[in-house]
Parts: sequence; C-alpha cells; structure tokens
Amino acid sequence: MKKGHQPMSTILRGVTQWHHWTVALVLCVWLMTPQAVLGTVFYAKDEALHIAFSEGVEVSEKTVVLSSDQREAIEQISQAKVSSGLFHFFEGKRNGEVIGYAVIDSRVMRTNLAVYMVVLSKTLSVEKVVLLAFNEPSEYQPTDAWLKRLEGNQPIEEIAPGQGVPPIAGSTLSVHGLSDGVRVVRASFEVALKGAQ
Repeated sequence: MKKGHQPMSTILRGVTQWHHWTVALVLCVWLMTPQAVLGTVFYAKDEALHIAFSEGVEVSEKTVVLSSDQREAIEQISQAKVSSGLFHFFEGKRNGEVIGYAVIDSRVMRTNLAVYMVVLSKTLSVEKVVLLAFNEPSEYQPTDAWLKRLEGNQPIEEIAPGQGVPPIAGSTLSVHGLSDGVRVVRASFEVALKGAQ
C-alpha cells in the first residue's frame, strides 16, 4: 500500500455529497490537529481512479437520487444504514461500452473517519476494495489481505465478519464498518441500476 501524507482536502474532494457535514467536520479537525494524530491519506482521488480504471477508459461521474422505497430496499438488502438519498459513483466506458464502476465513500470506524473505494465490474462483482485514508491508529487498520476477502461475487449477506469474511481481533469496528460499506455499495447498484432500466 502506498504510504505518505497528503492534504485531507485532496482525497475528500471525491467523497460523495451525502457526507457533506461529516467531511466539513473532518476538514476542520484536520486543520487544527497534527496529521500524525489523525492517521494517513494513502491515495488522492485521481490516484484512486487510476487504480480503478486502466488507461484509455472514459470515466464519468453520475448521481442517482434514491426514492424512500429504494433507500429502504438498499437497507433491507445490505442490513446496514443508508445515510442519504444520493448515490454517487464513477462509471468507466471503453469504446462506448460500460466496463465497470467505482464508488468513493466514507464511514466512521471507531471514532474517526475512513475513506475507501469499491471497484465493481459491469456485472457488479467487487473487483477491488482500497483504503484511501484511515484516521484511526494503525493497529486498527485492516490489512490488504483482509480487504481482498471482500472481493468477488459472493452473496451480499456473506460480506460480513463471521460469514464470508473473517473477523480480526482488535479491529472489530473497522472490519464491520468496511464490510457494511461494501454491502451498501453492492445493494445500491443493484437497486439503483434496476430502477434506471
């Protein structure tokens, strides 16, 4: 995983609108607190999108306004909270054909925010889960090997610690937060894209 500190504002530009107030708070704290206390930003938005999509792919940003019924359906499928009626994602196309999607999102792990990206194929299989910023102590950070366990096309309900994903002693809240986030992304695509058809 790429190391090094970058300004928090760089990565949080790519975080979706439904975290507006949370992001504003994080930026205020970032300005007043030493970076070593808050943790590390691993990838900026542009770097993350290069990881998600190869050269020659046309990337566009899209936002779907979710109805109350759609939000309820996403929460039912994912068994996790949906915090907004806006679903924001990046769509990749090559030669006019959709090849995949990416979502940059954030969740509170223990007491602080983590920013992550979920990359999906056009069939909605999870291809990558990448931590972009982690603002908890490093001992609570899931490893790259654990993040790979979130990949694949397993049933959504199995993307959970103790189901298809192993728990990590000492990182319970982090692994639950990230697995919740991936389930919500999967469910959001299934519900939002179905509604658009």
